[in-house]
Amino acid sequence: MASLQNDPANDLSLLELLSLFHSNLSGNPEEHSLDEMKTVCDILFSASLLKEEGRAVRARVIFSPPEAVDLPESIGTSIHIVRFSTPLHLTANEIKRLSPAAGFFHSMIAIWPVGNQGFKIWGIMNTGPRWLNLVAGGRKSAGDALPHPIIHLRDPGRLLFFQGHSLIAEWRGSRIYGPQMDVFQSRLLNERFASQRLYLVQSLAEGCLPASLETETYVDLCHLISLQFVKRIINLVRTSGHGGSLVILPNRGEKFEQAMAWIDCKYSTAAESEGERFRRLLLAMIRRVGQLCSDQSNLTDAWAIFQDSSDFELDELEEAFFELARLFSDLMQVDGALVLDQGLNLVGFGGEIRVDRNVLLVGRAQDLDGAVVQPWNVQGDGTRHRSVYRLCSVEPEVIGFVISQDSQVRMIANVDQEVIFWPHTSI
Repeated sequence: MASLQNDPANDLSLLELLSLFHSNLSGNPEEHSLDEMKTVCDILFSASLLKEEGRAVRARVIFSPPEAVDLPESIGTSIHIVRFSTPLHLTANEIKRLSPAAGFFHSMIAIWPVGNQGFKIWGIMNTGPRWLNLVAGGRKSAGDALPHPIIHLRDPGRLLFFQGHSLIAEWRGSRIYGPQMDVFQSRLLNERFASQRLYLVQSLAEGCLPASLETETYVDLCHLISLQFVKRIINLVRTSGHGGSLVILPNRGEKFEQAMAWIDCKYSTAAESEGERFRRLLLAMIRRVGQLCSDQSNLTDAWAIFQDSSDFELDELEEAFFELARLFSDLMQVDGALVLDQGLNLVGFGGEIRVDRNVLLVGRAQDLDGAVVQPWNVQGDGTRHRSVYRLCSVEPEVIGFVISQDSQVRMIANVDQEVIFWPHTSI
């Protein structure tokens, strides 16, 4: 059986991780030893290495007592619980057999100790997929988090440890890592697109945007909705198992032409094509949110309207908006990079990056601001990563996202003439 051996070089020690999980167990955690927790992790790690009819085992496992039906009302109404008449032995093979029935995106396998027999599988919780909106860019809010520790079997040899919606740590291969970063919260993304957002809002003639929101609020709303769009593209590529590259160039002009000189798009789009669809949909969405908001609403109010409104027009716009994201993710299935400008207008796809210089060392950001950076040798990275490193080294205003086949995500940018990447937290 694979074992979660503690590595002193790990970002987070096994003992720290299990102690944290142990302290968050419902009921009386003192009844369950750390050794029991380690045994569970060993079993789940082993299960992640198995295949069910040729498919990798993917599952979410929740540490919850059988009386979990006693949930807060805001959660309980959206959870359907299937209890087994007889609890099942918690084994790697049992997790494997149950994984198709407890689909990763919609359900969880529920486990809890039974007397002195250790942890057993007592049922399945059907949660629905809305929890994915945190990373997948869905409009509806994820809702309140379940008050129980959860482990995701995401890929072979990879376990993700969650408390509610928060990622605590990740077990990957032979190491335990502390939580990575949500790059969509980075200051770099906010600042690089600030002028673009302001231009979009100011481009609307006076009177087109309802006065219920201030100009700055509309600008911030543009930012939040645009991030949802990019999240959706990246998540769709991640779940396809294919991987891909997305590069975002400066807006069309001299700097755009300079950057395009390094990229040969097999499929370039004509200027009069649907390249501006993102802009039109985004403006329609913020206008509609403004119409639905009461006077003097702030960003929190506007964002709540965007997420929770059942308005038919907003639903129609969201469907078109995220269908465009699906189209862009499909374009990334073609070998080469998907190329957008800062307005997220389509430039082309199947892009081959041709930069005739070597980049042997980049920085791995340890924080969202990129203030703490560790040297990173690129020799272990794939062709997609190295090509985007090279592009960012010669074009400081380019931002790249690279999704590996194993679903790892990195954001890559040039900061003060140094190429840096941020490892992105991904479920």
